[in-house]
Amino acid sequence: MKRSRITMATLASGAVLASIVPWLLASCASTDDLAPAPGPDPSTIPDATSPLGDGEPADAGGCDASDDDCVTNTISCDEADWCPVPTTVDKLYSLTNVWGSGKDDVWATGSGGTVIHWDGAVWTPTVVPSGTQPVRDTFRALWGSGPNDVWIASASDMIFHSTGFKDGTASWEPMPATDSKSDSDRTALFAAWGTSPTDFRFGGGSSSYYAPDSPEPIFTNQFVLDTSGKGIQWIRSKGFTFETVYGLWGPSANELWLIGDNRPQGSQIARVLHGTRESVASADFTWTQVDSKATTRLRGLWGSSANDVWVVGDNGTIRHFDANATEAEIVESTTRSNLNAVWGSGPNDIWVVGDSGTILHFDGNSWSESVAAFLVGRKKPELYGIWGSGPDDVWIVGNDVVLHHGPKQGGGGK
Repeated sequence: MKRSRITMATLASGAVLASIVPWLLASCASTDDLAPAPGPDPSTIPDATSPLGDGEPADAGGCDASDDDCVTNTISCDEADWCPVPTTVDKLYSLTNVWGSGKDDVWATGSGGTVIHWDGAVWTPTVVPSGTQPVRDTFRALWGSGPNDVWIASASDMIFHSTGFKDGTASWEPMPATDSKSDSDRTALFAAWGTSPTDFRFGGGSSSYYAPDSPEPIFTNQFVLDTSGKGIQWIRSKGFTFETVYGLWGPSANELWLIGDNRPQGSQIARVLHGTRESVASADFTWTQVDSKATTRLRGLWGSSANDVWVVGDNGTIRHFDANATEAEIVESTTRSNLNAVWGSGPNDIWVVGDSGTILHFDGNSWSESVAAFLVGRKKPELYGIWGSGPDDVWIVGNDVVLHHGPKQGGGGK
């Protein structure tokens, strides 16, 4: 794998946007007895006093060699499956998601308002404005229909759109907030999914509202793009109950999978729902609960087809579903680390990433651990996002790291 030359630059800085923190950051002691393994809480809207807002930065001072997570052996990029690629991202910040339209158009987002772009040669930072200052929220929701239609969001009042990376930069336009009526209605957004520029939605925190023709409250945890009127508007899509959405994926415009957490209103931390669109013109889906057979938080969702859907989560949880599943297939895992994201180029090439530098690969028959050329003397980073344009062009992002998987220059392989 060839190392890429990077031109260094400094990310713009600005005032920190004050926001609400519903749960404690992962770096604090956990109060959640249902999540025995440590890990970042995806429901946290970034705190004004913490630019990271998710996990902890890599230890710039090195690590103790006796720590199992401390990297002590030098591995070259030619020996490893994954090679680090430099970026300009401040070490205080963490990258939480990655998506692209092709090998020369890749986006990564994270804490501190971080948004960077890969053009096939270098990672370049872009600034997301909020008035006269850059946004400092953590962008977790990231999706696009193509190179000229890219969406990012941290909360219901922090949604931005770009027409793409052109002439060495990208412009981000703030979008109207969803129809929250007050600051207390501010909703964190964690997931994004769509099938076209006009079929797109965000998922996140749950709320309820009363429709004019309904005496009963309607639960909502998704905001759907509406371009039928003048300009950008949002439709609140019906939820199943109170679950907070952490992942969305569908094989078509009429079928959708959802993972979420139904606490504190309920006891189900590992909610999996399968939905079918109510009608061609509707933003709503009819949801059926599928037994996840899990008791820990689910963090990642992806499928290669309607009959090949994968979910991952805390304590090494891996689950598999098909289109008609009423319960999950429990997949034996090789790790107890929290697993944060899953992606694949097809049913026989699936990658999972997680805490402590965990990278797993499925070849259609079995799971195996994959090797990255992490920096010696540093702790293995938490890995939060993965995406690729194909089997030989895959990106992973996490705490103070961007990794690339591509053709080998001298031996090695998956």
